[in-house]
Amino acid sequence: MPARATGSGSEIARTPPQLRAPRRVLSAAWRSLGLRFAAAGFQGTSAFEITSGHASLRRSPSTRTSGLAAKEALPQPEQGASFAGASAPGGLQIAGALAAAAVVGATARRARKPVVGGNWKCNPESMSKLDGLIANINACDTSKCDVYVCPSPLHVAYCADKFSNGADVTPQNCNFKGCGAFTGEMAVEQMKDMGITQVLIGHSERRGEFGIFPMDDNNTLATKLKYILDAGMSCVFCIGEPKEIREKGLDAVLAEMDVQMTQIYSLLDPAKVVIAYEPVWAIGTGLTATPEDAQATHAGIRKLIAEKASPAVAEAIRIQYGGSANAANAPELSAQPDVDGFLVGGASLKPEFAEIVAAISKAKA
Repeated sequence: MPARATGSGSEIARTPPQLRAPRRVLSAAWRSLGLRFAAAGFQGTSAFEITSGHASLRRSPSTRTSGLAAKEALPQPEQGASFAGASAPGGLQIAGALAAAAVVGATARRARKPVVGGNWKCNPESMSKLDGLIANINACDTSKCDVYVCPSPLHVAYCADKFSNGADVTPQNCNFKGCGAFTGEMAVEQMKDMGITQVLIGHSERRGEFGIFPMDDNNTLATKLKYILDAGMSCVFCIGEPKEIREKGLDAVLAEMDVQMTQIYSLLDPAKVVIAYEPVWAIGTGLTATPEDAQATHAGIRKLIAEKASPAVAEAIRIQYGGSANAANAPELSAQPDVDGFLVGGASLKPEFAEIVAAISKAKA
């Protein structure tokens, strides 16, 4: 077998003689492998994939150095005969293509700078405790990881200029109308005046989980995202499924993720939008998805974005995991290739938050 997928990449072995077999033998091998390798440039995308018994090459017309390297390394569509093993060098070409795809795909993943957010929710009860929480954030090494924090609305102004390491203050919500007669709301215009450039929306606790009246739905959140981006701000957009959907299996989870993202696919700008995936059943319960489950879900979300937005957007956009991440589970979760960071709840109120940042910074270096 030319390549074996592992948790750390692909190990390329010498091409055995059977890879020079007729097309029908290789087709069966492709079906059994079921492999998909994506090779993406910084602005364009190339992808070699083996699905449904055939090999194909996708390319974007816009490429930079890494994308061009992938294009040169991968066989062109008209070389299908050698791909199928019709000639003796075919197996070596396949192995070379897989190796190139794996290398460039890994490079693209490293290009996604990790991002960790601390959601303080409706905490703390006293402003006297804010300086301690701020110190926890300032203790983070942000040289290899973007960091943001979501104070409660009453504490945003106090925190706005307190972070010395570049951590972004990110309010937990905004409206989509601006300033005016909107009691209880916050406007992005007010945030921008305070020097704030990012806002979080769509958290499950505002979507109506835990018995709280729904304050947002997929329609209002799509409207808010457009409003935020039109205002020149960035956004952390939360999605996630409750326990009853998770219990139906991964396909049901991804179907729900598709529903929650249907109205925003066209708005997904990797430079401006971070997706925060929250398994709602794991928030505040102490339960955490296994690293394998988290990876499968993140990979499925990325595949949806590739299909409904574009492969380039999917490869570049950052997807955070938001289900009871802490210092103990962060290293193993960070090792998953499609986990680009964390949205941290309870642990963001503790000194261990800096350990979470350090764990994913090390894993993605």
